[in-house]
Amino acid sequence: MPEVIDIWIQRLRDPDLSRRREAIRQLEVLGDPAALGPLAVIFALDPDLETRRLAQVAGKSIYFNLERRASANEGASEEERRKAAEILTKAKDKKNR
Repeated sequence: MPEVIDIWIQRLRDPDLSRRREAIRQLEVLGDPAALGPLAVIFALDPDLETRRLAQVAGKSIYFNLERRASANEGASEEERRKAAEILTKAKDKKNR
């Protein structure tokens, strides 16, 4: 049985304009990076200007959400944590004087 994302990706090739647009919207909601390639194809080749624009917006949304999640998961580097600890220590020392 195909995955939900695969079904929506297949619908990007539907001859019906409204079905292609709905597929783009659903792929954006799903946010799966597997949709980026197929959305790029729609952005480059779809005969309808508005559908190309929707594909561009959806692709950007998926990409930037992935980037945001990745940077949130990284957290502070070891160097940043060390500097923060030094600053906190200096502030504590000044307070205790």
